[in-house]
Amino acid sequence: MKICPLVTQAYILEEQENELLVMETDDHELSPEETGEGPDESGEDIFMNPESGEESDSDSPEDTNDPDESEVITETPVRFTAKSFKGEVKCLGSTCRFHDDNAKQCRFEMFFASTGKDTEDDGKISEEIASIDEKLSDRIGSVTDKLDKTWDFQQQSASDMLGFFKEIQEKNEKRQNEIAETMGDRFTDLKKTLDSITEDNRMVIESIADTLAEKTEDIEGQIKSSEDSIQEFKSEVSDWKGSLDQSIDSMQNNLGESRKMVEELSENHNEMMQVVENQKKSLEEEEKKRMLSEAKKLNNAGVMSYHNGQYEKALEMFKNAIDLDEDFTEAYNNMGLTYTEMNDEDKATEAFKKAIELNPDLGATYNNLGYVFYRLGSYVEAIEMYNEAIGRSKDNSSAWTNLGNAYYKLDRIEEALEAWNKAVEIDPGNEKAKRNLKRFHAEAGEPN
Repeated sequence: MKICPLVTQAYILEEQENELLVMETDDHELSPEETGEGPDESGEDIFMNPESGEESDSDSPEDTNDPDESEVITETPVRFTAKSFKGEVKCLGSTCRFHDDNAKQCRFEMFFASTGKDTEDDGKISEEIASIDEKLSDRIGSVTDKLDKTWDFQQQSASDMLGFFKEIQEKNEKRQNEIAETMGDRFTDLKKTLDSITEDNRMVIESIADTLAEKTEDIEGQIKSSEDSIQEFKSEVSDWKGSLDQSIDSMQNNLGESRKMVEELSENHNEMMQVVENQKKSLEEEEKKRMLSEAKKLNNAGVMSYHNGQYEKALEMFKNAIDLDEDFTEAYNNMGLTYTEMNDEDKATEAFKKAIELNPDLGATYNNLGYVFYRLGSYVEAIEMYNEAIGRSKDNSSAWTNLGNAYYKLDRIEEALEAWNKAVEIDPGNEKAKRNLKRFHAEAGEPN
């Protein structure tokens, strides 16, 4: 058994706090069972490099370095961004990206042969590679611990912020009540003052009236006595009238000022209420922004858990993100992809349909939903969804590959070939579409 010297790379999602992560199912190729070649009775399955999503073992046809042999696919092909493999990996043969089809030999073996390294040097290199892989695994574990601690800290911070905003809200409500009570007391005092002024003016008028009556009696007596007394009385009456007019004018001025004061107090009250309302609105907007930011962090943490194979934890993260933002389209899409990995197609379909309802222009969701229908054997519905995805993103090579697979299942061969060729035209590096075409031509006895 040949051992592959290749060590797959690991990519750790770090410091992506401002990047919104959206996952999409990878394109896949037809399995030997689907093409009629029969199942491969080989031994233990292993993953190829993360881009191909293929599986093979030592007993598969790849050991013969024959590029025309079929590959075995038993896992759901999904694009992974964080994977590493420890230990010895069997040679994958022609399906490996580092296999030279012309020389029918591994490029790594050719390289080591050209440098003149002997078997002992290869052993040292393998040991160094294993050591690097072990250190990388330790680093991944350390990063995971840090992420868990950061998550716990964010939860505590969120709880503290909620308490702080609640305290501010209670203080605002208390201040509003105090303002209302103070304004009520001021209006009561003002009313009492106006009533007191009115009562004083009434008493003054009554006093003047009494005095006028007394003087009138004296004047009548004086009229009887002499003409001079009458003239003197007229003069006094004129003076009294002037004083009375002045008193009336003064009272009217006081009443006008009182009305103006009441109007100013009313305007100030309205302004204060407007300030309080604006402050409340500002706090609500800040709280909404904070919740959206927290939902985004939860979604990205869920994506990381998904790629680490922690589907239950990822599902919890996506649900928490949706609790904070019920219109979070990407979280519904990612939750549907997680349900797909957990083989719960009903809930996956429900999540994808909700994402489409919120954002009908997200092409990745249609591609994901089409793959669920494909797994259920509903190929017509799968074709419809793949076409919807292509209609929103014509350069989606993955959707074209999946569309060709669905056509093939319905024996619509010409349309399948057209879709696979389109996928390769868009992305010449689409190995799965090329292998599907290669396998079909091999079955038909046609040249590649």
